[in-house]
Amino acid sequence: MKRLTASLFLVPLLLSASCQKEAGTPAPPATGEKPSATTSAAPKIKIGYVLHVLNDFTQVIKRGAEDAGRELGVDVEVVGPSSPEATEAIGMFESMIQKKKDALIVVPMPGDVWVKPIKEATDAKIPVATANMTSEQSTSESWFGQDEYQSGVILASEIRKSLEAEGKKSGKILAGICAPSVAVLQERYKGVKKGLEGSAYQITDAKDVGVENTANYSAWENQATANPDIVAAVGLCSMDIPNLAKLKTRSQAKWLIGGYDLNPETLEAVKSGNTQVTLGQHPYLQGYLPVLALVRHLKDQKPLPKGWVNVGTEIVTKANVDQIQPRETNHEQETKWYSDHIKKNFGDLGALAKPLPKLHP
Repeated sequence: MKRLTASLFLVPLLLSASCQKEAGTPAPPATGEKPSATTSAAPKIKIGYVLHVLNDFTQVIKRGAEDAGRELGVDVEVVGPSSPEATEAIGMFESMIQKKKDALIVVPMPGDVWVKPIKEATDAKIPVATANMTSEQSTSESWFGQDEYQSGVILASEIRKSLEAEGKKSGKILAGICAPSVAVLQERYKGVKKGLEGSAYQITDAKDVGVENTANYSAWENQATANPDIVAAVGLCSMDIPNLAKLKTRSQAKWLIGGYDLNPETLEAVKSGNTQVTLGQHPYLQGYLPVLALVRHLKDQKPLPKGWVNVGTEIVTKANVDQIQPRETNHEQETKWYSDHIKKNFGDLGALAKPLPKLHP
């Protein structure tokens, strides 16, 4: 099956939820409830989850996966390198195979180098799911993530609304990409360009602003200096808004800001009015749902979802940030919100699966 070659740390740069009972699927014990004698007597299913990097964004994925393990009564081990080094992550993945995990999940960045490791696992009869990013030609059957291209279209629409509300009907928009070779980020940028079509706004080519936090700030500072006439700056990765917000404050700039992810600094920037819009991609679900799918597959012999389970894209502006912020900063509230959300929207994962989003020219 064709897979998007991607990275979204990024991202560039995302607790516990109870799942809805499917026909034939035993309901998981509630938090704090002891498993039945029958459940405790059976060997625990062991699932390994390998992240592409450990950062604030992937910590949310990690929480979702671990909470799924607790809710569903399985052992979930989540690991990842301290920097986005594929070699180290692949080593962790191979170690999971050696540990004889019953199933594996991976954020495969970059996608092409993960084709072989994933095949080695599936050849060994270990089911593998992917999340956040996918791997081209991968033998993994299931991917959990958002529609990256459409998220770019949404971001452009929201930026346009904000600019027009301030009476700015035209002007240059500066775009930054933290990892230019990553297909997922390219799709976001293409979506932003599409969303600006027919307007009087001109978007720059996607400037390389880097992943490392200090370097990212410096890159944005250099780009803002080189483009003093911009009306807005759009970042495609998770570290961009916090750095753009600091830069805007320090330089007393008037340009608007849009970007991705719901880390605490970003939400504070939106709440203060410094940043106009950020898009969430539900990293918690990218942790929880693959575990849920694999548990149903291993315990109840339900087929894995064939293709893409869309976790959705969430628009956050000053108008709704007060409703979103508590969920993203308080784990108990996050747990409760996602528990309800999963019950309402993700009861039958197989029925939700559809072909992967296509790459755009």
